[in-house]
Amino acid sequence: MKIHRGFVRWLIFLFVLLGVMSFTTDSYAAARFGTRCQSDYQNGWQETLPYAYDRCSGFNNELDDTDIKVFYYNLHGSESRFSTCDGCGAGVDNVHLFYVSTHGGGWSNDAVLTMWDKNSLAESNNDKWRFGNNDTGAAFFAQYACETLKHNDGKTWDRWINTFRGGLIMAMGSHDKLWDGLTTDETGEDFADDLQKSKTVKWAWFDGNGDWAAAQDVAVLATGSSKTAAKNAKADCEYRRDNVKWQNFGSYARWRDSDIGWMCWSWIDDN
Repeated sequence: MKIHRGFVRWLIFLFVLLGVMSFTTDSYAAARFGTRCQSDYQNGWQETLPYAYDRCSGFNNELDDTDIKVFYYNLHGSESRFSTCDGCGAGVDNVHLFYVSTHGGGWSNDAVLTMWDKNSLAESNNDKWRFGNNDTGAAFFAQYACETLKHNDGKTWDRWINTFRGGLIMAMGSHDKLWDGLTTDETGEDFADDLQKSKTVKWAWFDGNGDWAAAQDVAVLATGSSKTAAKNAKADCEYRRDNVKWQNFGSYARWRDSDIGWMCWSWIDDN
């Protein structure tokens, strides 16, 4: 049987097209991220963090190779940028991933982040954090800060439930200590690189912030809902915590308010 040359060309075109479609199946539109970091503090009211800006610049310079850097600012007068409002500008909900580096803490009812201004703290409940359903809507809240995800006092739910009620998918931070030093100045870049390599967000945070010289105590926190088909909020929470990636977070539901039925965390000591 004689095959027409035009038909052969059409078949070749079809195979090439299918190959391109297969290759691009896992591609995604560039996502938005923003960074706020602080090294020194007004009148020395907090200890200086000499490598904070190296860490944040490395994160920015790596991730903006593939995604959209919306802002990079310090923490001067920035407490309001952690509150929940439409149109606040350069705040948590203006981006899909918000990265902050500063001092932190876990109080009885609040996760707290230190601002530059003397005695100024961004506090999860006092400042009414509710991330995920304003402006762009944050999916990930990454904090290179100590103790904001402390869980050994049984108060994690109280500190964080209101923050997640807006639909935030995951918070990343530390359950105890993260260190500022020469060997941790590249942790921001490493975290971003792992995100780009399609590691799960959990392991991008864990591996990116691991250090051979400093005992890093890393942690992540997520939520689950009993509105899933399995009707199992714990299983839903653990699946989201262990599987969400920077490339697929748009396919994950934004659990809000009464939808949230579970909170789960994962952590490493002395990473």
